[in-house]
Amino acid sequence: MSTRWFFSSARIGAGATATGQALPTSVRFGRDVDGRHEEPSVTGPTLSLAGPGDVYGFDRSTVLREEPPPGTPDAPENVLAGVELAHADLPWLLSSGTAATRDGPVPQPWIALVVLADDEAAPPRDARPLPVLTAPAAALPPPGERWAWAHVEARLPDTVVDAADARRLVEQGLRAHSADVVARLLCPRRLTPGRGWIAAVVPATAAGRDAGLEAASGAAATADAWPIAGRDTVDLPVYHWWTFRTGAAGTFPELAQRLRFRPAAEAGIGGRTIDVGRRRPPEMAVGPAEVTLDGALRAPGTAAPEAWTDPAVRDLFRAVVRARLDAPAHRRTDVATTREAEADAVATDGGGTGDEGRPAEPAEGPPADRDVTAVAPPLYGSHHTGRQTVPAEADSWLTTLNLEVRRRVAAALGARYVQLEQEFLMARAWEQVGEIRRANRLLAAGELAAAAAERAQRKHLDRLSPADLVTLMAPAGGRVRLSAGDAAAAPTTTLAALLASAHDEVPAGTAGTSFTRLTRRNGAPARRARRTAGGAPQDAPAPEPVLVQGLRRMGVMGDDAPDAGLPGELRDRISPTRLHLLRLADRIPADFWTDRAETDDRPLRPIMAHPRFTVPIAEEILARWPEWALPGIGSLPPDSVTLLETNPEFIAALLVGLNHEFNRELLWREFPTDQRGTPFARFWPGDGADVEEIALWPPESPLGSGLRTGGTGDLVMLVRAELLRRFPGTALHAVRGVGGRLPADFDGVPATPLALDESTVLYLFPGLDETRARAEDWFFVFREPMHGTRFGFDSGKQPAPMTSWADLAWSAVGTAPLACVRLDPAPPAPDPPPPDAAQWGRDAADMARIAFQRPFQLAFKAATLLNQ
Repeated sequence: MSTRWFFSSARIGAGATATGQALPTSVRFGRDVDGRHEEPSVTGPTLSLAGPGDVYGFDRSTVLREEPPPGTPDAPENVLAGVELAHADLPWLLSSGTAATRDGPVPQPWIALVVLADDEAAPPRDARPLPVLTAPAAALPPPGERWAWAHVEARLPDTVVDAADARRLVEQGLRAHSADVVARLLCPRRLTPGRGWIAAVVPATAAGRDAGLEAASGAAATADAWPIAGRDTVDLPVYHWWTFRTGAAGTFPELAQRLRFRPAAEAGIGGRTIDVGRRRPPEMAVGPAEVTLDGALRAPGTAAPEAWTDPAVRDLFRAVVRARLDAPAHRRTDVATTREAEADAVATDGGGTGDEGRPAEPAEGPPADRDVTAVAPPLYGSHHTGRQTVPAEADSWLTTLNLEVRRRVAAALGARYVQLEQEFLMARAWEQVGEIRRANRLLAAGELAAAAAERAQRKHLDRLSPADLVTLMAPAGGRVRLSAGDAAAAPTTTLAALLASAHDEVPAGTAGTSFTRLTRRNGAPARRARRTAGGAPQDAPAPEPVLVQGLRRMGVMGDDAPDAGLPGELRDRISPTRLHLLRLADRIPADFWTDRAETDDRPLRPIMAHPRFTVPIAEEILARWPEWALPGIGSLPPDSVTLLETNPEFIAALLVGLNHEFNRELLWREFPTDQRGTPFARFWPGDGADVEEIALWPPESPLGSGLRTGGTGDLVMLVRAELLRRFPGTALHAVRGVGGRLPADFDGVPATPLALDESTVLYLFPGLDETRARAEDWFFVFREPMHGTRFGFDSGKQPAPMTSWADLAWSAVGTAPLACVRLDPAPPAPDPPPPDAAQWGRDAADMARIAFQRPFQLAFKAATLLNQ
């Protein structure tokens, strides 16, 4: 951590000891004479230092920051324009004069910052060697007081508390050009709202002015650049300049103090009523009924069952909706049952024929008493769960989502978004699936090759005896890995090594092709043996292969199950599916192989992936249908603050409908997916997803429990105010109180903003719910956006009494005719004065401490808002 220190000036090197531009020199010698040590000093010539009249300015790269920043369209009118310089000694580097202050003489800066309204002066015109600004002398700050508006700011460690130590560290930073030590020029002119301004760094001495204009100058080095006798204007060369505008009247404190808290019910936010009877199904021959819809946000503590004006109509409506949603599944069941019955009837009748001997054709169309309804409203969540009918459990999230009107409306919003943006979404989806499509082509080719090879093996290899199988595999025995008869164990050897190691049991060459030709059933030796035996060729037994006997003695092939042991393992090792799995795993390196095994129904099935969209869908929904996403949002008055909480049930319903519809679109576009993915998992902006994979939600869990919050709503602050339009970077923090009050120093938990328009913002507080906010005494604090050190005075009326210089208002500060601050007379000081209080006009460091602007903060106590 560091502490901000202000110093009135900084000078190092020869200029720190010079008097004006004259630099006396001397040399000191050390000598020893007759045992005496002497150090006589010899005076040298007086050198002349460069002054303001010898330069054309400074390198503009030394300018670190301008305040207000260049091009600002609506700067606050209560601040002082300023410019920061990287070389902290630059404003006093060429100083040749001093000014008298209460604490003694101080060096006068040789440059100054001036600010003019755009109707007072034109932008600097091009000239050589420097641009020239023609300024009205009356609008320029008093040149003799410029010492008060140039200072040094240093960021030093918190451990530094002594001024002498601080000065030493500043000098070290000066020599090293440390970024923690900067110089600053302020212009003491008061800005007015709604005007354009020109800010310029100009020479403050007549010599510097004339040098920049390349005009002959006989002025003294200490003479001021303005005013000029007999002239109302002055031409000033410009070293650096920029422009900005002040906004309409109203500073951040003034606009923040206009904010008023309005409960959601009072503001009409959170619910809207619809007439269900106007769009009721024909089956509902009942009177009108109304139901209340909610949105993505609701008032804290208002979670309740769906409210109908007539419970009887509600029950009838849900029964009709259930019947319609279940109709397609019942239709498929009825058709399948009918077809089975017709097939049984045909089989019973023995395949009866018509008059021409052809099988009788069934009557066209379904039976007269069968419900023919097949097209129905979407059963949201059916793709993710595999359920084709609404569950009977009333607490199931599928039941709530599909039977409650307010939840079907939320799901329909998500589905409608997909329908409107389907081309854009699909283009982004295909961008993500490029590698998957190539992998799926390889998998499809591998699956086809494996299926063809399986058929070939069943045709040619399944009929082979164990001995023939071993003999067939012998030429490739060096590449066939085995586990010595245990197919479930890890391979430890090869077929060739196994046969070679058992030469006592399996004579060498018995698995070779030559021995196979000699001992084959229809070979010459076998035919001779049959003739010698006198038996018929077809009845003569084949000689028992020596190889089989050896394998049995080795214990790798049993007597009862010829394919057990080694033969079975050989068939497993040459399985086409297994071999293609190994081959494609090398060609398609991915983590999905861990979820696949040879025993799966389709181990080489296509990769079923889904695209992932990280855009917070709340931004899209609130932009398109704000009154559906947050009913009543348009009725919130200006300068209002409302505390809400997220609605997990609405959010879950919308995300299910969104993903359900998009998965249907993926299927229609032949995207490689199984319709169970969750491409849209984020609703609110922030880090991470708001929902888990929908397919993993327990069917019996309530709607909303699958969200990151576990079904609990997080607090949200809705703000509509001119403050946000004028200060778009306004931050809102949640701060935990100490003893019922804000802590002295805090950072707080920053809210995540979601801008609805330039003056309306939702501030989200992830992880902070109503219970925690009450129990831990949290505050909501608006903080003024400040991107750097800022100086100025408060707008409005001066408070009395003033307890600190931070309360000093422009109304109490003396100004010149054109609103430049004057050091005399001094404004009222704080009463009582705080310890180590700054004094008005004592030095530039004190003036910086007085004018320094701390971020304004406005706090709301969470418990107070929740109780209203």
